[in-house]
Amino acid sequence: MSPVWTLKSEGNEADQSESIDGAIGRLLALRGILTEEARMQFLEPDYDRDLHDPFLFSSMERVMERFRKARDTGERVGLFGDFDADGITSTVLMREALIKLGIPVTVHIPDKHSEGHGLSGVAIDIFTTAGVTLIVTVDCGISDHETIAEAKRRGMETIVVDHHHVPEVLPDAYAFVNPRLPGETYPFKELCGAGISFKVLQAVYQTFFPDEREQLKWFLDVAAVGTVADVMPLVGENRTIVTYGLVVLSKSKRHGFREMVTRGRIPVGAGKAPVARDISFQIAPRINAASRMAHARVAYDLLVEEDADRAHEMAGTLESHNTDRQKVSADITKSVRAVALTNADRRFVFAAHEDFHFGVVGLVAGRIANEFRKPTIVLTKGESVSRGSLRSIPELNIIEMIEACGDLLERFGGHAQAAGLTVKNENLAALEERLERLTTERLSGAMLEPETLVDMKLPFPLLTLDFARRVKRLAPFGQGNPEPIFLLERVRVAETRSVGSDGKHIKLALALPGGKVLDAIGFSLADRIPDLVSNDDIDILFQLDENEWNGSVSLQLKLVDMRRSDIA
Repeated sequence: MSPVWTLKSEGNEADQSESIDGAIGRLLALRGILTEEARMQFLEPDYDRDLHDPFLFSSMERVMERFRKARDTGERVGLFGDFDADGITSTVLMREALIKLGIPVTVHIPDKHSEGHGLSGVAIDIFTTAGVTLIVTVDCGISDHETIAEAKRRGMETIVVDHHHVPEVLPDAYAFVNPRLPGETYPFKELCGAGISFKVLQAVYQTFFPDEREQLKWFLDVAAVGTVADVMPLVGENRTIVTYGLVVLSKSKRHGFREMVTRGRIPVGAGKAPVARDISFQIAPRINAASRMAHARVAYDLLVEEDADRAHEMAGTLESHNTDRQKVSADITKSVRAVALTNADRRFVFAAHEDFHFGVVGLVAGRIANEFRKPTIVLTKGESVSRGSLRSIPELNIIEMIEACGDLLERFGGHAQAAGLTVKNENLAALEERLERLTTERLSGAMLEPETLVDMKLPFPLLTLDFARRVKRLAPFGQGNPEPIFLLERVRVAETRSVGSDGKHIKLALALPGGKVLDAIGFSLADRIPDLVSNDDIDILFQLDENEWNGSVSLQLKLVDMRRSDIA
């Protein structure tokens, strides 16, 4: 099915005489950047100006006082983090805070396959044996009533640092640091677990080490990786964290990140820094591969390793897990795609099987949801219960759907677009039917055809390297701030050829008015227009890119989609 091309606003077309400044102003307006002050904050994020005071969190003072007590009385803290990239980076940052305070810490990251999501009974037993009296959960804990109550019975208080959906009734914890809490005074609600852990670390430095606060910037690579990996909107405070974090990542002191940058072939040095896409496609998948294929501790240990040789060896192990993850996820995606095609009339994709590797079900669910524009659940079926992950589409809040199925579930948690659950096998059929019914009801009347949102039609005079570089100033691109997509209509093909080892990609030379020729590259688009030949007129959606060859830099169009002009 061909995606619908939709301009973000009617008449959003730069005319032939519009200046670069005018076109950039249009792009900013589409992102809600309307005032000069907002424009400055967006284009020039400032660490000192744009990061909020961590003590705007209503409970941060209480948390600092509890840390002070733990430090002064020699308590041991149990640190519990989730097993995904956000959870691992959150754990790294909170460990830095506790170590800086001189507090003994026992770190536990759960086994995804045997412990599942949330504060586990296994962790409570480990913390009890270690003599822990205070637990800090990061990127989880907000729904863990039973285990937090059990910890309290054993003499352990719990501080919950989380960003996930807040239940109507909170666990019996000592304190919560979550911007989504009802009545919370912190002004920015879109921090991920790593972002909130960074705010706690920031509060520790402000309270106990005010003369060393500049050192905080060296932790922004960790916070940025968690933020991008958890697909948080890159606006507001997140934009500042990621902007600075990418610079820090280019010269990170962490051997683990250096190894991932090298193995991911991310260009750094000589004035080059990674972009958010490098985190999404190179670093985050490697971190997540640990929990998917083995244990998240593999990635955590790599990020805190201080010996370069040891880090190199550990990174090799992680790389092997990532290779395995790619193969397994491809195989399961093929199977779930077949389920989706067989049940094409249904609004919800529901797939459960004994052979589905639990480590990759969330990844597969996300791929299928994106491909078919349908909410998707992929479950690993066990002897008596099944566990799995759901991924949604923008039109549907999946956690509200799951709450409406709570009577059928053993356990669940998550947020609007992603969730996880455990269900008894005897309830699988009922769950599938209810999810289908709820989806049909809640998406009634919604247009679910694939859609590509287009920022603006671009006139030929703005196809310049200068304009491309000005557009890059809108980065970092990602959730909440997508890279601009432009439309050119009736552009003539001067040359076309398939490229890549499998011929799936296409390279075009496009003839522009005045005799100018531009290169364009379309990944996985070789079959988009059958029998495309020179002198054909096409409409293209594209992003602006730079191509460097033999020391020369030129403008290149990165194709998003294309169609014959006569069907427009």
